[in-house]
Order: sequence, then C-alpha cells, then structure tokens
Amino acid sequence: MRFPIQIQTDPMITLSTLIIAAAAVIGLLILCFVLPHPITWLMTLIMIALTLFILWPKYQGQQQAMANGEIIEAAVSEVRHWNRKQSDTIVDRYEIIALAPNPHTGKMQKFVSPPMSADPAPYLGDTVKVKVDWSNPNAYVMDISFLPFPVH
Repeated sequence: MRFPIQIQTDPMITLSTLIIAAAAVIGLLILCFVLPHPITWLMTLIMIALTLFILWPKYQGQQQAMANGEIIEAAVSEVRHWNRKQSDTIVDRYEIIALAPNPHTGKMQKFVSPPMSADPAPYLGDTVKVKVDWSNPNAYVMDISFLPFPVH
C-alpha cells in the first residue's frame, strides 16, 4: 500500500539552500583575498564548516529518506518548548519529539521535527508519520503537513 505522504518543504534543506551557501563561501573566499584579515578567514572557515558538516549531510539524509525510506507511525513523546531571543523580543519555539522502535536494533529511535513558532500540541494525535531509511536512521523526514500553520 502506497501512502501519499506530503512533506512540507519549508523546513527541509533544498538544493537552493546549498547553492546559496556555496555562493556565500565563494564570496567570503574572494573577500579573504581582497581584505586579508583574520576575521574574514574565520568567517570563511565557519561558513565552510557549516556547509560541509551540517547543511550537506542533512540534505543528503533527507534525499535518502525520500528516495529509500519507508513510512512509519512514530509515537508522539512530547512537544519540546523553549524560548529564543530574536532582536529585542523573546520568541517561543516548539519541536515535536516522536519515538519508534528500530527494526534492526530493537532500540527506540528518536525523531525530531523542525523548530516551529506555533504550538503544534492541539493538532497532534498519538502518532505522526515519518519517512525513514532504516539503513541510516538519521535519514528521516517527519510529515508535518497536517499543521494549519507554516513551519519555517
């Protein structure tokens, strides 16, 4: 049975995001040669590290899950809430935490939604759909298309 999962693309890392990150790295490299200063080199190294070690693996994992993953029902464990300072205001942030048993190890696998600015608790049931590639359980995408608000 094929389930028509609709994943909101806002919180996913897209190819456009990677292209923008690569353009920023190239711009910073040019800036390093035009304005050779330790700060410009530090900013460039941070951007390279962010792109190579965070953005690229996350993009690959999402693509792997979308291509090879299976759709499961993960039990909603909690809605994590925290505050973040943005300019002069405090912004509430929420994440859905869900658990499902890994069929290969038998251990519980934790799935975390992208951060959102509205509380999803009123719209949650006992489970959420997650598309996961069990050969790499960190490659997953949580289906949050049921939420009536955009997730950024």
